[in-house]
Amino acid sequence: MAGTSSAPALYPRSGIHGTIVHAIGTEIVTGVMHEGERLPGDQELMARFQASRTALREALKVLSSKGLIESRQRAGTRVRPRNDWDLLDVDVLSWHTPESISESFTADLVELRELIEPVAAKLAADRATSDDLTRIEAAYLRMEKSVDDYESFYIADVDFHLAVLNASHNQLVQRLAGIIGTVLGLSFGLQKQARIPLRESLESHYGVFDGIRQRNRRAAERAMRITIRRGRDTLSQRRAIMRGQTA
Repeated sequence: MAGTSSAPALYPRSGIHGTIVHAIGTEIVTGVMHEGERLPGDQELMARFQASRTALREALKVLSSKGLIESRQRAGTRVRPRNDWDLLDVDVLSWHTPESISESFTADLVELRELIEPVAAKLAADRATSDDLTRIEAAYLRMEKSVDDYESFYIADVDFHLAVLNASHNQLVQRLAGIIGTVLGLSFGLQKQARIPLRESLESHYGVFDGIRQRNRRAAERAMRITIRRGRDTLSQRRAIMRGQTA
Protein backbone atom coordinates (compact mmCIF):
# COMPACT_ATOMS: atom_id res chain seq x y z
CA MET A 1 0.00 0.00 0.00
CA ALA A 2 1.30 3.38 -0.92
CA GLY A 3 2.66 5.38 1.96
CA THR A 4 3.09 2.54 4.40
CA SER A 5 6.78 1.96 3.83
CA SER A 6 7.51 3.90 7.00
CA ALA A 7 5.18 1.68 9.00
CA PRO A 8 5.74 -1.92 7.90
CA ALA A 9 3.40 -4.72 8.87
CA LEU A 10 4.37 -6.48 12.07
CA TYR A 11 4.39 -9.94 10.54
CA PRO A 12 7.00 -10.55 7.82
CA ARG A 13 5.70 -11.12 4.30
CA SER A 14 8.59 -13.31 3.27
CA GLY A 15 8.51 -17.09 3.60
CA ILE A 16 5.59 -19.48 3.57
CA HIS A 17 4.29 -18.32 6.98
CA GLY A 18 4.07 -14.73 5.81
CA THR A 19 2.45 -15.72 2.54
CA ILE A 20 -0.31 -17.65 4.30
CA VAL A 21 -0.89 -15.07 7.04
CA HIS A 22 -1.16 -12.12 4.68
CA ALA A 23 -3.18 -13.95 2.01
CA ILE A 24 -5.84 -15.29 4.37
CA GLY A 25 -5.82 -12.14 6.51
CA THR A 26 -6.48 -9.99 3.45
CA GLU A 27 -9.30 -12.25 2.28
CA ILE A 28 -11.00 -12.03 5.66
CA VAL A 29 -10.60 -8.27 6.15
CA THR A 30 -11.70 -7.41 2.59
CA GLY A 31 -14.77 -9.63 2.81
CA VAL A 32 -13.76 -12.42 0.45
CA MET A 33 -14.41 -14.66 3.46
CA HIS A 34 -17.37 -13.65 5.58
CA GLU A 35 -18.13 -13.68 9.30
CA GLY A 36 -18.89 -17.20 10.44
CA GLU A 37 -17.61 -18.74 7.23
CA ARG A 38 -15.61 -21.91 7.61
CA LEU A 39 -12.08 -21.86 6.23
CA PRO A 40 -11.11 -24.57 3.76
CA GLY A 41 -9.70 -27.72 5.37
CA ASP A 42 -6.03 -28.24 6.11
CA GLN A 43 -5.46 -30.40 3.05
CA GLU A 44 -6.94 -27.81 0.71
CA LEU A 45 -4.95 -24.96 2.27
CA MET A 46 -1.75 -27.00 2.28
CA ALA A 47 -2.22 -27.70 -1.41
CA ARG A 48 -3.05 -24.07 -2.19
CA PHE A 49 0.05 -22.70 -0.49
CA GLN A 50 2.32 -25.70 -1.02
CA ALA A 51 2.86 -25.68 2.72
CA SER A 52 3.45 -28.28 5.40
CA ARG A 53 0.85 -28.88 8.09
CA THR A 54 3.20 -27.32 10.64
CA ALA A 55 3.61 -24.14 8.59
CA LEU A 56 -0.13 -23.88 8.07
CA ARG A 57 -0.94 -24.38 11.74
CA GLU A 58 1.61 -21.73 12.76
CA ALA A 59 0.11 -19.24 10.30
CA LEU A 60 -3.42 -19.92 11.57
CA LYS A 61 -2.20 -19.31 15.13
CA VAL A 62 -1.03 -15.85 14.05
CA LEU A 63 -4.43 -15.06 12.53
CA SER A 64 -6.14 -16.35 15.65
CA SER A 65 -4.00 -14.10 17.85
CA LYS A 66 -5.23 -11.13 15.81
CA GLY A 67 -8.85 -12.10 16.51
CA LEU A 68 -9.71 -13.02 12.92
CA ILE A 69 -10.39 -16.74 13.27
CA GLU A 70 -11.23 -19.35 15.87
CA SER A 71 -10.85 -23.11 15.78
CA ARG A 72 -13.10 -25.63 17.53
CA GLN A 73 -12.99 -29.38 17.59
CA ARG A 74 -15.33 -30.91 15.02
CA ALA A 75 -16.46 -27.41 13.97
CA GLY A 76 -13.34 -26.46 12.06
CA THR A 77 -11.86 -22.98 11.75
CA ARG A 78 -14.22 -20.08 11.18
CA VAL A 79 -14.01 -16.32 10.64
CA ARG A 80 -14.80 -14.39 13.80
CA PRO A 81 -17.10 -11.33 13.90
CA ARG A 82 -15.45 -8.02 13.03
CA ASN A 83 -16.02 -6.79 16.58
CA ASP A 84 -13.54 -9.43 17.74
CA TRP A 85 -10.77 -8.33 15.37
CA ASP A 86 -7.77 -6.48 16.77
CA LEU A 87 -8.31 -3.33 14.71
CA LEU A 88 -5.28 -1.65 16.29
CA ASP A 89 -3.05 -4.39 14.92
CA VAL A 90 -0.89 -2.96 12.12
CA ASP A 91 -1.39 -6.04 9.96
CA VAL A 92 -5.17 -6.02 10.35
CA LEU A 93 -5.27 -2.33 9.44
CA SER A 94 -2.98 -2.84 6.45
CA TRP A 95 -5.19 -5.63 5.07
CA HIS A 96 -8.00 -3.15 4.46
CA THR A 97 -8.35 -1.72 0.96
CA PRO A 98 -10.08 1.52 -0.09
CA GLU A 99 -12.93 -0.58 -1.46
CA SER A 100 -13.41 -2.52 1.78
CA ILE A 101 -13.48 0.42 4.20
CA SER A 102 -16.94 1.50 5.32
CA GLU A 103 -17.90 5.11 5.92
CA SER A 104 -18.17 4.47 9.66
CA PHE A 105 -14.69 2.95 9.81
CA THR A 106 -13.33 5.85 7.76
CA ALA A 107 -14.80 8.22 10.35
CA ASP A 108 -13.20 6.16 13.12
CA LEU A 109 -9.79 6.45 11.43
CA VAL A 110 -10.12 10.23 11.22
CA GLU A 111 -11.20 10.46 14.86
CA LEU A 112 -8.18 8.40 15.93
CA ARG A 113 -5.91 10.85 14.17
CA GLU A 114 -7.72 13.79 15.79
CA LEU A 115 -7.14 12.26 19.22
CA ILE A 116 -3.41 11.67 18.78
CA GLU A 117 -1.74 13.88 16.19
CA PRO A 118 -2.63 17.39 17.43
CA VAL A 119 -1.34 16.45 20.89
CA ALA A 120 1.82 15.02 19.34
CA ALA A 121 2.37 18.27 17.44
CA LYS A 122 1.94 20.27 20.63
CA LEU A 123 4.45 18.08 22.46
CA ALA A 124 6.85 18.31 19.52
CA ALA A 125 6.78 22.10 19.79
CA ASP A 126 8.29 21.69 23.25
CA ARG A 127 10.59 18.73 22.67
CA ALA A 128 11.72 18.51 19.06
CA THR A 129 15.47 18.31 18.62
CA SER A 130 17.39 19.78 15.71
CA ASP A 131 17.44 16.32 14.12
CA ASP A 132 13.65 16.08 14.51
CA LEU A 133 13.20 19.45 12.82
CA THR A 134 15.48 18.39 10.00
CA ARG A 135 13.39 15.25 9.39
CA ILE A 136 10.10 17.14 9.49
CA GLU A 137 11.38 19.81 7.14
CA ALA A 138 12.89 17.26 4.74
CA ALA A 139 9.56 15.43 4.50
CA TYR A 140 7.74 18.71 3.89
CA LEU A 141 10.17 19.69 1.13
CA ARG A 142 9.62 16.31 -0.54
CA MET A 143 5.88 16.96 -0.41
CA GLU A 144 6.42 20.37 -1.96
CA LYS A 145 8.43 18.86 -4.82
CA SER A 146 5.84 16.13 -5.44
CA VAL A 147 2.64 18.13 -5.87
CA ASP A 148 2.18 16.62 -9.33
CA ASP A 149 2.83 13.03 -8.22
CA TYR A 150 0.21 11.54 -5.90
CA GLU A 151 2.29 8.47 -5.04
CA SER A 152 5.45 10.36 -4.06
CA PHE A 153 3.47 13.09 -2.32
CA TYR A 154 1.64 10.72 -0.01
CA ILE A 155 4.77 8.74 0.85
CA ALA A 156 6.39 12.02 1.91
CA ASP A 157 3.18 13.01 3.72
CA VAL A 158 3.25 9.82 5.81
CA ASP A 159 6.91 10.47 6.64
CA PHE A 160 6.01 14.01 7.71
CA HIS A 161 3.37 12.85 10.16
CA LEU A 162 5.55 10.05 11.53
CA ALA A 163 8.37 12.54 12.07
CA VAL A 164 6.02 14.75 14.09
CA LEU A 165 4.90 11.78 16.18
CA ASN A 166 8.49 10.80 16.91
CA ALA A 167 9.37 14.42 17.74
CA SER A 168 6.85 14.29 20.61
CA HIS A 169 9.39 12.19 22.53
CA ASN A 170 6.53 10.49 24.34
CA GLN A 171 7.24 6.77 24.38
CA LEU A 172 3.58 5.80 24.11
CA VAL A 173 2.87 8.22 21.26
CA GLN A 174 5.98 6.97 19.48
CA ARG A 175 4.73 3.40 19.86
CA LEU A 176 1.56 4.47 18.05
CA ALA A 177 3.56 5.60 15.02
CA GLY A 178 3.17 2.24 13.28
CA ILE A 179 -0.60 2.34 13.77
CA ILE A 180 -0.93 5.97 12.66
CA GLY A 181 1.35 5.34 9.68
CA THR A 182 -0.91 2.53 8.53
CA VAL A 183 -4.03 4.63 9.17
CA LEU A 184 -2.48 7.38 7.05
CA GLY A 185 -1.76 4.90 4.29
CA LEU A 186 -5.41 3.85 4.30
CA SER A 187 -6.67 7.43 4.40
CA PHE A 188 -4.38 8.56 1.60
CA GLY A 189 -5.38 5.57 -0.50
CA LEU A 190 -8.95 6.84 -0.25
CA GLN A 191 -8.02 10.47 -0.81
CA LYS A 192 -6.16 9.71 -4.04
CA GLN A 193 -9.42 8.64 -5.62
CA ALA A 194 -10.82 12.14 -5.12
CA ARG A 195 -7.91 13.64 -7.14
CA ILE A 196 -7.92 16.85 -5.10
CA PRO A 197 -5.04 19.21 -6.01
CA LEU A 198 -2.22 18.35 -3.65
CA ARG A 199 -0.87 21.87 -3.35
CA GLU A 200 -3.91 22.82 -1.25
CA SER A 201 -2.63 20.85 1.74
CA LEU A 202 0.88 22.32 1.80
CA GLU A 203 -0.05 25.46 3.77
CA SER A 204 -1.38 23.62 6.82
CA HIS A 205 1.55 21.17 6.79
CA TYR A 206 3.96 24.08 6.71
CA GLY A 207 2.02 25.57 9.61
CA VAL A 208 2.66 22.40 11.63
CA PHE A 209 6.38 22.53 10.86
CA ASP A 210 6.65 26.26 11.54
CA GLY A 211 4.71 25.98 14.80
CA ILE A 212 7.06 23.26 16.01
CA ARG A 213 10.14 25.17 14.84
CA GLN A 214 8.95 28.36 16.57
CA ARG A 215 8.14 26.40 19.76
CA ASN A 216 4.56 27.60 19.45
CA ARG A 217 2.46 24.80 20.92
CA ARG A 218 -0.89 26.34 20.08
CA ALA A 219 0.04 27.08 16.47
CA ALA A 220 1.42 23.57 15.89
CA GLU A 221 -1.65 21.94 17.38
CA ARG A 222 -4.05 24.19 15.46
CA ALA A 223 -2.26 23.59 12.15
CA MET A 224 -2.37 19.84 12.68
CA ARG A 225 -6.10 19.97 13.34
CA ILE A 226 -6.56 21.93 10.11
CA THR A 227 -4.47 19.36 8.25
CA ILE A 228 -6.58 16.47 9.52
CA ARG A 229 -9.81 18.37 8.86
CA ARG A 230 -8.72 18.99 5.27
CA GLY A 231 -8.09 15.27 4.86
CA ARG A 232 -11.52 14.51 6.31
CA ASP A 233 -13.14 16.89 3.81
CA THR A 234 -11.26 15.20 0.97
CA LEU A 235 -12.58 11.83 2.12
CA SER A 236 -16.11 13.28 2.10
CA GLN A 237 -15.58 14.40 -1.48
CA ARG A 238 -14.30 10.94 -2.36
CA ARG A 239 -17.46 9.36 -0.91
CA ALA A 240 -19.60 11.77 -2.95
CA ILE A 241 -17.70 10.81 -6.10
CA MET A 242 -18.14 7.12 -5.39
CA ARG A 243 -21.87 7.57 -4.79
CA GLY A 244 -22.17 9.34 -8.11
CA GLN A 245 -20.41 6.51 -9.89
CA THR A 246 -22.75 3.91 -8.41
CA ALA A 247 -25.94 5.91 -8.86
